[in-house]
Amino acid sequence: MTTSSSFTSFLKSKWRSSPKDGKQLRQINSVIDVERDWVRHSALKLALEGDFKAPIDQLLKSGGSEVLDIGCGAGFWTTDMATKYPISHFTGIDIEKNIFPTGNVSRNVVFQRVDLLELPLPYENDTFDFIFIRCMADVVPDEDWDAVLKELVRIMKKGAYIECLETYPALVDAGPAMTTIMQHYIYFTVANAPDQDSMTASIQNPLPNRMAAISQLMGMQIKHIHTPVGRYGGAVGSLLLEHWDRIIETNRQKWVQSKLISEKQLAAAIKDLHEEVDTHQTYMSWYSVVAQKKGYKGPLIQIEDFDSLMNIDG
Repeated sequence: MTTSSSFTSFLKSKWRSSPKDGKQLRQINSVIDVERDWVRHSALKLALEGDFKAPIDQLLKSGGSEVLDIGCGAGFWTTDMATKYPISHFTGIDIEKNIFPTGNVSRNVVFQRVDLLELPLPYENDTFDFIFIRCMADVVPDEDWDAVLKELVRIMKKGAYIECLETYPALVDAGPAMTTIMQHYIYFTVANAPDQDSMTASIQNPLPNRMAAISQLMGMQIKHIHTPVGRYGGAVGSLLLEHWDRIIETNRQKWVQSKLISEKQLAAAIKDLHEEVDTHQTYMSWYSVVAQKKGYKGPLIQIEDFDSLMNIDG
């Protein structure tokens, strides 16, 4: 599957690519990664029937809330939220600033180059009403997660929410071709990582376990989401199949060069997995974990939806 020319033009007008430094592969992969993030964002938006699960919709609508998007990438989630909630403020942070959007950015959103591992973060205590983290479990080293979460709690206001959305590493009901692709992918993301034991530990000790151990958080809720991968799953399934196509494209050269698989074998595997995901009805499993910071002792804020009241009266 390929991205439409209109979407490619959209990316060129709104997002940077990596600077021209003579490394053609890096530039190509940067574009592929941005496109893959858009595909995944679109699929999750459909699957979740929205952008988040935390109970903050009315608070964001009321205005004045401060929201932090961790590992924002090209800012698809951040910009969508800023458009939907125009009188709240959104900050997207990422270590790679070259993929931040450059045009048509709402005035209520900013993007900052921040390394999540360089603590303390450049924010005061009690700054944010909502912190959102998506697909960062395999980015942050296992031994750093406890310190990172503690730091995020520090910059949350009392009563603020934190939400982490992650996928489980293995696809369910995968056929032989998809299983082969997953094995190569895991080899380079886990087994080939500098600290293999740490990466394995992060899978065995996921974020809900770590958040539950933080005494300043309360009311933790976990929601599990299953998303189809393949055309049998309609729009969500088609998007996530394209997501995997782009994962393969990003990793193609290093897989072949390492002799894990030949170009011919990879081409055959891609063809087969496009058929078998529908036959096996392959799917991905995700979890959303939401928790609230303790300590808010003020009055409960009642927010009425004026538009809803008008519709009832009408």
